[in-house]
Amino acid sequence: MKLLMILALSFWGAVAASCAGEPDPRPMAEDPVCLVNRDLGCLRVRVDEDTPRATYKGKTYYFCTRMCKAEFERDPEKYVGHETGK
Repeated sequence: MKLLMILALSFWGAVAASCAGEPDPRPMAEDPVCLVNRDLGCLRVRVDEDTPRATYKGKTYYFCTRMCKAEFERDPEKYVGHETGK
């Protein structure tokens, strides 16, 4: 019985490890619109060539959606300077 338990735990441990996969190598950024609006579900975004972005006063900002980018571009001063630094 003990052997069966050990085998079962080993099997499920291997399954759990394989589900985790490789870490995502893309860098992370904070969406300033989601930060100010306290939408913490999409605050952190992965940055790649498809990530919406805008440059304001020489700094590039990244967004979870094109809607957040458009909101930022309407009033960027509302959203700059709120970074969490994480």
